Amino acid sequence: MIHLAARVGGITANLQSPADFLVDNLQIDTSVLGALRLEPPKHLISMLSTCMYPDELSDLQYPMTEDLIEAGPPPPTNASYAAAKRALWHGTIALHDQYGVPYTALIPANLYGPGDHFGTQSSHFLAAAIDKIERARVAQQPRVSFFGTGRALRQYVLVDDLADLIALIATRPPLNRSINVAPTESRSIKDLTDLVSRAAGYEGTISFTGSGPDGQLRKDVDSTLLTTLVPEWARIETDLEEGIAMTLDWYRDHVATG
Repeated sequence: MIHLAARVGGITANLQSPADFLVDNLQIDTSVLGALRLEPPKHLISMLSTCMYPDELSDLQYPMTEDLIEAGPPPPTNASYAAAKRALWHGTIALHDQYGVPYTALIPANLYGPGDHFGTQSSHFLAAAIDKIERARVAQQPRVSFFGTGRALRQYVLVDDLADLIALIATRPPLNRSINVAPTESRSIKDLTDLVSRAAGYEGTISFTGSGPDGQLRKDVDSTLLTTLVPEWARIETDLEEGIAMTLDWYRDHVATG
């Protein structure tokens, strides 16, 4: 049983609809977990999120390991979504403890790639940046502006890589633990816009307003457990620049021409 269903979105969507993000995700997860009490699977693979980690920790606690999930409150910009993901995490463990359901709970960093939501309020930052910068390139606009400071650090995982990891884990015995899925390196939001600009061939100026929500300044996680238990991840993982180029190609073929 691979549980991927969720209501997701970027900072704007989370701030505008916190009740919907909480209620919809709780309803999805309790429906799935409730059914699994009656028909326990041989292996439950639950999809969590690094968004459920604490908003802020001491510098020595970064990158965050799996034992720090509840070391503090989640970020206020997505507190409702984080609360639902923490509930799914507890529910997955509870199913194992009471009903013996074997599981592997994956905690991926920000996802991106072909098939993403581009240029909408539900977009995550990288998809929104690809849409905004590519449109500026086509329209020959001299400047693209983003909210915030550009200082926030993020880790990104190509959705195809996560799918390959899930397919691999599904062929193996359950690990009965929660595992971070993320690259070693974090990139600032400004660095991400520079990577997108280079991939798109945009020669204009990228600026940040300095106002508006940045989200968490840091939410980088440690993937040592993943690379130890699933060493194939090193082969699966796609370089960020290559992944952005692949995503941009898909965008140009399926969104820009739509």
